[in-house]
Amino acid sequence: METLQLVKEIEGLPDEAKQEVEALVLALKLRYSRQTPLTQEELIGWADPEVFGMYADREDMRDSTAYISKLRQEQWGAK
Repeated sequence: METLQLVKEIEGLPDEAKQEVEALVLALKLRYSRQTPLTQEELIGWADPEVFGMYADREDMRDSTAYISKLRQEQWGAK
């Protein structure tokens, strides 16, 4: 079906059905929005030393698993 014909068909639907079409289009857009891998420019932000290094001077966070376990123990008594 051509795009203009599809628009005419949608326009002929009741308002409730138009809302369903809109929801379907948004769901499909979300599902198919990222078909290509991230570009080099998009990846560079994750390699930024400020992101990875912001806790570099925190000795208590060297072992992240132990740090989180300690926080959980203190907060909830969980192990």
